Amino acid sequence: MTMRSRLSFLFLTIVFFMSLTGFGWARGVTEDFEAVEDRRVETNELVVYTYDSLAGTLRRLIESHFAEEYGVTVTLERIGDTGTLYTQTFLERDDPRADVVIGFDESFIPRLRRDRLFEAYEPSNIDLVRPELAVTDDWLVTPFDFGFITLNYDSEALSEPPASWDDLLDDRFRNSIIMLHPGTSSPGRNFLLASIAEFGEDGFVEFWEALSPNILTVTGGWSEGYGLYTQGEAPLVISYETSPAFHREFEQTNRYRSAIFDDRAYMQIEVAGIVRGARNRLNAERLIDFIVSEEFQREIPFTQFMYPIHPAVELPQSFLEGNVDVEGVRLDNDLIEENFSAWLEAWEDALR
Repeated sequence: MTMRSRLSFLFLTIVFFMSLTGFGWARGVTEDFEAVEDRRVETNELVVYTYDSLAGTLRRLIESHFAEEYGVTVTLERIGDTGTLYTQTFLERDDPRADVVIGFDESFIPRLRRDRLFEAYEPSNIDLVRPELAVTDDWLVTPFDFGFITLNYDSEALSEPPASWDDLLDDRFRNSIIMLHPGTSSPGRNFLLASIAEFGEDGFVEFWEALSPNILTVTGGWSEGYGLYTQGEAPLVISYETSPAFHREFEQTNRYRSAIFDDRAYMQIEVAGIVRGARNRLNAERLIDFIVSEEFQREIPFTQFMYPIHPAVELPQSFLEGNVDVEGVRLDNDLIEENFSAWLEAWEDALR
């Protein structure tokens, strides 16, 4: 499939998602859920939705923790990438099946608030390595990891990686980049936001028009895109600044590296939240408490290959060899919510 035909297909797949979340269809949200206090009772189950790439180690850790501590059976369902995850949560808003959703990034917060999909809960044991990780004042969501979105490159296939945004437009990178779709992938979304932060709302389209010849393909999610990259389909991919740590740790190679321009990259904070109307509210609170605990957070580097939010967790050497002093770039979440549909459409047009 060509890049443009793939883009057209992917655009159609997110039209339904965008129509639900972008045009105020949430006005019919039901008001008749039981009070939180009435749902904060002992039950023997917990239903969790997450994205496809949540590590199996973390899923098993959650399941074993609840079985051993509370005698609770956890049903943990992986619901595609973040766009699909949001759509599923939205469609069930009047009769929610999930109690907790893990995996949105902070840019979804205005939408979660507008569509009234989550209920606030402040973890009893929250301790953050960076104050900016507390992304809401009312704890509508809780951060559980963070990282920086940038380009990764294969140093064996690319001896001279791009050194700047402008350098990325050079002809030597023709058909060399695997892009992730901003409508369905959090890293893809945040790389688009990074370009807007760099070039402004008036200049980012021109950048993408110039970059288009250098994009080999656009995939719907990170797993597919990064898989193509490691299979040698292209030497550049949108990913996390910490992705090379995986290869350093488990493959003992420094072949895969991150390309960070001016020591700055877009900061992605991943969050979890309790679904509004959650039937197993007490167990949902227990899960939020658990995922911010030091026990759970110790597993973040070697499962998510992201940074843990807990200050007591020491980073492994494979992380310390990377770029840990990256300056985080972020756009205002309300600005994103107000403009993202238009930005996405402009991006789509630029790559046609």
